[in-house]
Amino acid sequence: MFCQLFGGPEFADQSEYEVIRAAAVRNGCYGDDFIILLAIRKAENGRPGCEFGVKHPDAWETNLDTQAGWAAATVVKNRERFNLTTKDTENTKGFIDFLADRYCPASVDREGNENFKRNVWFFYKKKQKSEVRS
Repeated sequence: MFCQLFGGPEFADQSEYEVIRAAAVRNGCYGDDFIILLAIRKAENGRPGCEFGVKHPDAWETNLDTQAGWAAATVVKNRERFNLTTKDTENTKGFIDFLADRYCPASVDREGNENFKRNVWFFYKKKQKSEVRS
């Protein structure tokens, strides 16, 4: 399914999708947040053990399941924070920008922050367009 969402087998195979899905379910990451999680995977495109770019010492250089779990929990927790700070809780672009400022703060890596915002939004929209065509 991940392959179908983003256009081809070069992105992930079914077993990778299943690991990401299981980590998402464990962390309550569903709907648009799950699509954002998949978009983060594609945007970060990290090597094994760093797939989602989560650099916490307990997650870095581990495995896909750990990386996906930490990323899913980060998305879910930040969705809760975002919803407390805005009346426009359906603003996905606003949420991705909010998430980027925590996932990859500009104070640490300005270019990385800008890339995260742009790339995650790009892959999120790409998935949305594929739903319209389906």
